[in-house]
Amino acid sequence: MPEYSQIQTYIKCDQTNIKEIMHDFINVLHDCGIKDAEIVSTFRGLEWEMDEDGSMYVSEGEDTKELMMDGHLLHIRPFVMGWTSKSIKELQQSWLEVSLLFWTEEIVQSSYDYVLREELRSVIWKVLTAFSHLPNHSGVYFTNEAADGRPWEALMQNDLDDIWMFDAAIINKGNMNYDQVIDEAIFFSKLQENELFIARRETWIKEPW
Repeated sequence: MPEYSQIQTYIKCDQTNIKEIMHDFINVLHDCGIKDAEIVSTFRGLEWEMDEDGSMYVSEGEDTKELMMDGHLLHIRPFVMGWTSKSIKELQQSWLEVSLLFWTEEIVQSSYDYVLREELRSVIWKVLTAFSHLPNHSGVYFTNEAADGRPWEALMQNDLDDIWMFDAAIINKGNMNYDQVIDEAIFFSKLQENELFIARRETWIKEPW
């Protein structure tokens, strides 16, 4: 099974607004050049479902497809998953994870250092930027398989160490506490209007924005 890297964000969600979020997600995929009819149909019809214990859940996006993105043929997997207090006890309400997964081996120079391939850095940053246009998101993170989901979970759990487990992030104004303690030896950073751009130096080599 291949290792994945993912661009992911989280939005407060339940059965009342999931259709709207999926509409926005499909628009983001279109902005990224992903217009596969099967993918669009899958997420357009997504709903929260009732589990046996009475909790709500949602999950979709198990298939990886080989798709063109800005002239590059990549294995890509759009994915969404619902998170409730059943999974993370600190959650006060349900959240929906919205992600785009890439085969890590296709986007890095080497499995030893995980430096992004130079020709794909602008592609990855473009997707991050597209995800940042989703309304009411918690911040957009680019993570590897080991760090999958950790920055957001740490934010929910007030774990100030693990909130930095990402290779890039676009943080919205509501979470601007990030900019108080950025280690400039580890991260590039830039405050852009109401967003904070952060990128790990050893992953990106140069500022991607």
